[in-house]
This record gives sequence, C-alpha cells and structure tokens, in this order.
Amino acid sequence: MKKLFALIAFAASLSFAVSAPFTHDGFFFSVTSGLGYGTFHDDIDDGFAQIESNGLQAEASIKIGGAIVNGLIIHATFAMNQLYPDLEATSKTGRDDRLSHDGFDILFMGGGATFYIPGGSNVFLGASAGVTTYSVTIGNQSADFLNLDSGFGVIATIGKEWWIHEELGLGIAFSYTYTSAEGEYRGEKNEATTNMFSLSATFTFN
Repeated sequence: MKKLFALIAFAASLSFAVSAPFTHDGFFFSVTSGLGYGTFHDDIDDGFAQIESNGLQAEASIKIGGAIVNGLIIHATFAMNQLYPDLEATSKTGRDDRLSHDGFDILFMGGGATFYIPGGSNVFLGASAGVTTYSVTIGNQSADFLNLDSGFGVIATIGKEWWIHEELGLGIAFSYTYTSAEGEYRGEKNEATTNMFSLSATFTFN
C-alpha cells in the first residue's frame, strides 16, 4: 500500500508540469456525492445468527492523483458509504431484534485507476481496491458491537463528464462498491459483506 501511494504521489507531482486544456493529462482531483441502494449482511457462527441492513445509502468519495499517459490516471481513493436503515438481527432460536442507529458508515482507503475512453466523449471507467472499516454510531457515540476487523473493498465506476472550463468537468457516475470483513461477535466468528449501488454527481479538476 505504501509503494502504491508513493507511485501516485510521484505521478501527481510530475503532472503539474504537463497539463493541456480540455485533456486528461495532468494533476487529477475528483469528488463525488450521491445516493443509492445498499445491503449489509453479517453472518455469525456459520448462520446461527444474522445482522442485516438494507435500503437507502449515501456515497461520497475523493480521488487524488495524476495522469501517467493521456487519459489514464492513477490515484488514491478515499470513500464513505452510509447506510440509513435500522440494523435487524435474527437467530435460529427465532428471536428478532431491531437496533436504531445514528449512522452506519463504511470507510474505504485505497488506490486505483481511471481511464477516459479516447475520442473526446469524456466517458470514463474506474476501479479501486483498498482497506475498509465499519463504524456504527448509537446515541452520538461510536459503537464497536460488531467487532469487525479492517477488511477489503473494491469500487467499480462508469460515468460521463462535460467540460465547464478548460480544466474542470461536471458529470454523473454509477458505482458499485463491495466490502468484506471478519471478526468476533460475543465470542463467535462473524463474516460481514456489503454491496452498494450509487448514482452520483462528479466534479473533476484535471
């Protein structure tokens, strides 16, 4: 991971010196924000109990990097997804519980690449991989009741932008985020996964 960030920082530093208008060949900074549908599933002790949250979720991300060739950018990726529905727990004993929360966040930190398809359409494809953490806030306090370790995540994106300035673009993007993590819940092994689908607005300096 350190080598990847060092490579991204090197590409970004070089790109300040080579940037032409209306091209994707320089320093790269992009932010996204949107909404979509997400699912969280935590399997405890091989199916003895399950914790789930399914429904509306919000997405935001920041990408920072630089072009290594025209149209191909490598970047660091920082993202957050927040699930809004309550957590629902079910067990084989038939007991069901619902837990309200003030914020269920899935944080992502990693690196990836964005490729703008040649021809001037400003259609792009992106992918990132990295480390994820889960955070649940209950009563304005962070709760670690899920006891999940840091996990792994991937983000895949397709979108289109329109130039509003020689170095600035606005657009829309559809993204899919998958994360997974393991841990122990009250002494029992648990395995959690999320699947997030988002439609977002994009703002890019390049």
